[in-house]
Amino acid sequence: MSTEKKTILYIDDDYQSGLLVKVFFEKEHFDVELVLNTQDARKVLREKDIDMVISDIGLPGENGIQFYEWLTESEYKHIPIFLVSAHAMGFSHVLTEHRDIFFEKPLFFPSFIQAVKDKLAGEEKS
Repeated sequence: MSTEKKTILYIDDDYQSGLLVKVFFEKEHFDVELVLNTQDARKVLREKDIDMVISDIGLPGENGIQFYEWLTESEYKHIPIFLVSAHAMGFSHVLTEHRDIFFEKPLFFPSFIQAVKDKLAGEEKS
């Protein structure tokens, strides 16, 4: 991964959980934009250069799977996305297809952060 600081957009309706993610990633020299819903996430995508999106699945209104499907068809489809959830019941069909981008909560931060770094390093090579 280059030495340029990467910016992650983290979407989670649980603000405390989002703050925890922000703290761990900022310790690893990432910038983190924390939002509580996909409407605010779209606003951040329009206003800032985002290197990666991490979205909780169980969001009120548009959930993380719906946002993922929108993202992959949008002008932002080049941005890699990871999905996280403590309660992935009902989404098994999507998670079976996208097991490589799904992480279960509670997150084990050392391996999760490494997965993000690996994904971003892979994106730089493509």
